[in-house]
Amino acid sequence: MTGLKQLLIDLAKDAELQDQYESAPEETMQRYKLSDEEIKAMLAKDIEAVKRLSGLDSLKSNGNIQAYDYE
Repeated sequence: MTGLKQLLIDLAKDAELQDQYESAPEETMQRYKLSDEEIKAMLAKDIEAVKRLSGLDSLKSNGNIQAYDYE
């Protein structure tokens, strides 16, 4: 599993991690060892790039990412 995919799953499940991400998104993403490209896509909220980079590009989305869709 990619670090980005794991981060997305963990963000959907963990309120404390969500708070950490909101206050320090880049630091949080670095803990998951995201690439510069992944960090840029997340900060830009580029859903298509996030799906492609996380390996979830076949996912149909309305703009919201749900953790339970990936496990």
